[in-house]
Amino acid sequence: MWQILCEAELVKYKPDFERAQRYWDAFWAHEIIDRPAAIIRVSGKATKDMSGGYVSSVQAVMDDFDESIEKIDRYLNDTIFLGEAMPGFRPGFGPDQMAGFCGAPLVVSADSLNTSWSEKIIDDWKAALPLTIKEDNVAWQRMKEYHKAAERYVEGKCLLYNIDMHCNIDLLEGLRGAERLLFDIIDTPELVLRAMADARKVFLKVYNEFWGYGAKDRLGSTSWLNLYSRGKYNPIQADFICLLSPEMFRKFVLPALAEEAAFLDEACFHLDGPDALKHLDDILAIDGIEAIQWVPGAGSKTQIEWPEVLHKIHAGGKATIIYATAEQVKAMHKEYPPNLVVYDTTVATEQEGLELLDWLRENT
Repeated sequence: MWQILCEAELVKYKPDFERAQRYWDAFWAHEIIDRPAAIIRVSGKATKDMSGGYVSSVQAVMDDFDESIEKIDRYLNDTIFLGEAMPGFRPGFGPDQMAGFCGAPLVVSADSLNTSWSEKIIDDWKAALPLTIKEDNVAWQRMKEYHKAAERYVEGKCLLYNIDMHCNIDLLEGLRGAERLLFDIIDTPELVLRAMADARKVFLKVYNEFWGYGAKDRLGSTSWLNLYSRGKYNPIQADFICLLSPEMFRKFVLPALAEEAAFLDEACFHLDGPDALKHLDDILAIDGIEAIQWVPGAGSKTQIEWPEVLHKIHAGGKATIIYATAEQVKAMHKEYPPNLVVYDTTVATEQEGLELLDWLRENT
């Protein structure tokens, strides 16, 4: 049984922290207390004026951490966290930072401060293997320094998020490049399988290292998906699978996803884009995945316009995150099993958020 926190350990920006924990326990167990889980944020003008990156602030590896910490401080003071919304801060060097830990230089553009990308450094898998993280790696050392600074800031205020972990096949793409990796899968499959085995070890090293910061063993863990668990939780993601056939996916990627899910106490798979839907049946069959986040991607219909996908996920016994306005939540609430959804929404006022919670109780 997970340790129950005492009153003195509540976080400043979530005075009902213990209550929210119980609702998250129910979510992962696919049960409900009196309504579905709901992540509701009330954002002030300062937050609306930000260009993004307030929960996680992507920065260059050698940049000072103070600006990111000042940004999260403004966000926390400008936001009310209702329902199961958990305040937190996620240090980050961008989505390819796992490749950075393995030696790839990371680039942040002044024109795109909310993301980064890695320079591709592997020309020959035979020469590059095994994939490892060297302790003197600059990105690795700076991320540990970033966590120390973030840990000092969040103490008593909010949670320290898990970092963005594009591992398994996405790590290989970050080091090699998409086109060359596709040819490798065809031409030298045995080397790609060896690299995938190394990537699983890298995942464990990174997760275990940063689990040690921010009192996660007492306070629990959360991530960029805004889900929360008392235990070891993380999104599982593999965006590269959009380019793979089902047969390639099963051979090269599925075993790694199953291992990540088995390691974690709770896991949610990040299913990104219509081209990933061909793998949904295989993902639904992974026992350790309790939830799936369906994201249609840019240029596609909004998430709630894909009810057939959400129904399929629920039929497979997994929960989903549904992104909608308060009015959309009310309109679709009866369409989905309340024990298999968490609603994620932003409202204009605290009163509107509290009324939505009351409405969900009355209509569940």
